[in-house]
Amino acid sequence: MCCAVDSHTVSFVLNPQNIWNSFDPTLNDITKSGAWKEVKFLNNEGTDLNDQISQIVPTNKGGVYVFVIKGGIIPNSHEYIMYIGRVQSTPYQNLRKRFREYYTDNRPFIRKMRIIWGRDLYIRFLPLTDNEIIKKIETELIRVIIPPCNDDVPEPIRQPVKAAF
Repeated sequence: MCCAVDSHTVSFVLNPQNIWNSFDPTLNDITKSGAWKEVKFLNNEGTDLNDQISQIVPTNKGGVYVFVIKGGIIPNSHEYIMYIGRVQSTPYQNLRKRFREYYTDNRPFIRKMRIIWGRDLYIRFLPLTDNEIIKKIETELIRVIIPPCNDDVPEPIRQPVKAAF
């Protein structure tokens, strides 16, 4: 049991110095829009990508995405933001392609997220085409949410997070 608890442990940093309220207000209309969509990452067995990725995730847009673990015990309440990312809108890269890449991504936290919580792992995504806005939103979301599986937490929070963990 100790090994199971240890392998399922993730450290969260929640709102130090009221950082959530420092989110760039010029991005609120975009991030609070109803344009976010959601898809379960893996199939119900946790053995392959969910078929819905091919059906609802666009191939003609980039955007910002959030990996969320949904426990499902308390609807719309038992959820954990684990990772925030972005994909630029280019002829060679798009949301669907990027999501497929995560299936074989072997970065330690990504692999752990996929293997341990894969059956409960969802991706919320905001399709966008403006690459400057995509980058700005991702940076701001990481800065104020500080997801546990993101390696590149922006300053000024990077040093305190590294020191704490």
